[in-house]
Amino acid sequence: MEQELKLDWEEFAKGAGHWLELFDESFAMDAVPLHARPLKSAMWLVKDGISELPYGDSKDDEYFHKEWFSAIVVAIRKWYENRYGVDVFTPAKSKLPGLVMLYGTPIQLDILETISKVEVEGETSWLIWPDSIHETETVLSFLPSKPNLSALAPDERTKFEEKVTTIVKRTRSSNLALHSASDLPDEGKQMVPGIMRHIEKGVSDILSLKPSNAAVAIWELHLGVEKAFKVFLHQQKANLKTHDLEVLSKRAKEFGLTVTDPVLKKLPHWKKSSDYRYAEEEVYIDYAVGIYDAAVQLVDEITSKLRRELVFNNAGFLIQKPKWVGRR
Repeated sequence: MEQELKLDWEEFAKGAGHWLELFDESFAMDAVPLHARPLKSAMWLVKDGISELPYGDSKDDEYFHKEWFSAIVVAIRKWYENRYGVDVFTPAKSKLPGLVMLYGTPIQLDILETISKVEVEGETSWLIWPDSIHETETVLSFLPSKPNLSALAPDERTKFEEKVTTIVKRTRSSNLALHSASDLPDEGKQMVPGIMRHIEKGVSDILSLKPSNAAVAIWELHLGVEKAFKVFLHQQKANLKTHDLEVLSKRAKEFGLTVTDPVLKKLPHWKKSSDYRYAEEEVYIDYAVGIYDAAVQLVDEITSKLRRELVFNNAGFLIQKPKWVGRR
């Protein structure tokens, strides 16, 4: 069995510190997430900062499984932890925004963007991009507050679970379609991440249970739908400079995109929605939740028509656990 190699990170940093400083400055300029920097630094160090590898290994070989590379990653991670603190290097699982009404109150849904399924304990696992509730998940797994659903009447519980299922499916499907959309000009690409951010802001405002914040949420949700339309139109090279959803919908219809008209009409006229952003008016929370439901449906209907070179719906990759994961 190969013996685990350990490096004194402080001694290691004396020799490699200059390189690590340069790398980190570059990562900061490129806004590389902190948890991703140690591995990236190790790769760059091998490429540019180390002239001769141990045991006669070549930089052209697959060195990621080598014990010496694991030791470098661990040492660099400790250098970063000393620089920024330990907690920031625990990567948070990416979540998509969601909410649902329960007992007349909106509650948060935690919708993971990807899920993992262990294949061989401690060795391999599947990384999966689901487009709905996966077979390994339940409705309760999306409810961080862990409410007591048994208090609901059977028909009410069924409706609640169906609602959660619908929100999860629409949110995940929209996200996958947006991130694999092809043939987008730069302006369209810049709009893509903003769609979910607007919905996330709308969800956050509604969950505050403050009527003034709920008013702002309506504008955020409007922008999410508006940008979804515009991303679609960018693919057709037919973008319009307008906030009017009816105008955007009419233009999109010329290219085969038809959304559910009664749902579109649930959203206020754009001028009214724009007024809400100043929080000078208050709206009922359940009204704002209705706007959220409509926005999520519309974004799903729009993004389902986006052209995609690759379809990741329910795609999975079998990932082998690197040696440095879990090592200190």
